[in-house]
Amino acid sequence: MDNDILLEFLAESRELLSQAQDQLLRLESQPDNPEVLSAIFRAFHTLKGGAGFLEAQNMVDWCHHLEDLFDKMRGGKLRATAPMIDAILRSTDVITSMLDDMARGENPPAGPAGLGRDIQAFSRGESPAVSAAPAQATPSPQAVGGGADAGVPGLWVTQTERDGGSTGLFAERRDPTAAETTDSDAITQDEFERVLDNLYGQGQAPGAAPMPAPAKPAASADDITQDEFERVLDALHGPGHAPGQASTPAAAAPQKIEASAPRAGNGGAAEETSIRVDSTRLDQAMNQVGELVLLRNRLSAAVARMGQEDEALARLARETDLAVNDLQNTVMRLRMQPCKRLFQSLPRVVRDASRSLGKKVRLELEGEDVEIDKTVVDALSGPLIHLVRNALDHGIEDPASRKQAGKAEEAVLRVAAHHLGDKVQILVGDDGRGMNAQKILQHAISKSVITPQEGARLSEREMLDLIFLPGFSTKEQVSELSGRGVGMDVVRSTVTSLRGRIDIDTALGKGSTITMELPLTMAVLPVLYFRLRRETYALPVAAIENLLAIDPEHVHSISGRLMVQVDGSRVVPYIDLGHLLQNRPIDLSKDQSEGILIEQGLLVVSEAMGTEDSVVKPLDISTHDTLYQGATISGNGEVVLILDGAALARVQRKS
Repeated sequence: MDNDILLEFLAESRELLSQAQDQLLRLESQPDNPEVLSAIFRAFHTLKGGAGFLEAQNMVDWCHHLEDLFDKMRGGKLRATAPMIDAILRSTDVITSMLDDMARGENPPAGPAGLGRDIQAFSRGESPAVSAAPAQATPSPQAVGGGADAGVPGLWVTQTERDGGSTGLFAERRDPTAAETTDSDAITQDEFERVLDNLYGQGQAPGAAPMPAPAKPAASADDITQDEFERVLDALHGPGHAPGQASTPAAAAPQKIEASAPRAGNGGAAEETSIRVDSTRLDQAMNQVGELVLLRNRLSAAVARMGQEDEALARLARETDLAVNDLQNTVMRLRMQPCKRLFQSLPRVVRDASRSLGKKVRLELEGEDVEIDKTVVDALSGPLIHLVRNALDHGIEDPASRKQAGKAEEAVLRVAAHHLGDKVQILVGDDGRGMNAQKILQHAISKSVITPQEGARLSEREMLDLIFLPGFSTKEQVSELSGRGVGMDVVRSTVTSLRGRIDIDTALGKGSTITMELPLTMAVLPVLYFRLRRETYALPVAAIENLLAIDPEHVHSISGRLMVQVDGSRVVPYIDLGHLLQNRPIDLSKDQSEGILIEQGLLVVSEAMGTEDSVVKPLDISTHDTLYQGATISGNGEVVLILDGAALARVQRKS
């Protein structure tokens, strides 16, 4: 099988499966919505067809049972219930596992037998508990439906030779525990379809169609109806391709072509406007644009350094700058994806976790159309799920506690995305119990995460930040959702690696909100160049709040830590980069100095020089505790290290 076809199938199947899971959650509140039922049915039907083309028979069989169940719900024979949707959601997890097997080049194994029996029992209108009873009789090889169905009346098929010498199938209803007698019930369309699937696989039955006598007016009750006969012909030979008795299917075939032709005509142009592109090609294009940005910077710097101004060369530099900017923006937009892809798994997570915890939670999603870089979407998927689970387990109270506190029994969990200039803000907030900074501090001291001396010097903001330390958890008992002290540190490290920041806003009894601010794109990073004596460094512009002149009289020592007063009443840590990076503190009274205010404190440097778009290159020699985010090439052609403000603040606290 062509690998490109397989990759295309896997991409489309995962997208279909994601949409089906979203619709399943809608179905729970709208069990009779025909559009939702039809959308889910089409998804499983398409998955089954693609799997059949790739000869993944176990996936074909699994999807067929789900398709059969939704076909009956569409026809009004069955109605969706909570246990049924639970089983269907577990079945979609099985399909995901099968797709993973196919991605590894393996033929997916059969799905769990117990879950498969549950789905088939729901399809028959039974309770899974009834269908789970073990069979007492062993059916004949010709009996349809083994296992749990062996002891109940079913369809029996005999392959016989017709007068003309061709082979046909004769189906009848028979009780395995009875003699050779058959009951008088007519064979239903779904039963006969399952006969063919169980005997030969989907659409694989050999031979010609059976030739019973349904066309005669005086047919007996055991005869197959005309509709069943047509379905058999379609399954054996394809719609409209059966030899011999093909008048009815052939008449229906032109109608299908006529109905689909307008859609093809109207939708043809729309389909051509989008193509699937391997993400590695987009990465390569973005890397090349990054190199162009560096060359543009060097060209602009070289023109600016010219002693005698050349108007033609200066105009060429400006036009090059505009062209590179346009190309950069175009390629960046190719990599942008809506946050809906990031949020799509959250309804299922909230539904399963809230049921497990016995809590009533309403999930509110905002900003699903906000676009963000694909790298950010891929990296944040796991951390965002952890934040949601953490809010459900730690933050939101059980219904009884909420009622006692005067709150509604149903809690609200809000996940939102907003544009903030060249950044995206993602919030996860709840109206639960909130965080107690002092309690977090006591837990940290009792678990030896920090010492009491270190804890005495922490501000409330720093106490809350303790939840991001590895191995720290306020949960007394370990559960499936939390308590092991892993997760929140991964959230912060992921956000930091994406050049973002994370913040906590909480109020006791009212709830908590965790905010992540991330760059729109990871390809180009605007930086501020600054000088530290004779050396040049850079800092991401997104991390900078302000540039300040430093008054030595505003620098004070508080509990052994240097602090500086800024903006009138705000007091922040004083971080001397001369001391940290060169082991030579900057003397404010003698050395040239300037302050760069960031979230973690005031960085003391020699001089701020200016901003420039840069392309970050990773440092292979960097360690986990590095002070640098990476390196870039300035317009002068020099290699410049890009500092990590959060890492600088951590080192300052320990020194």
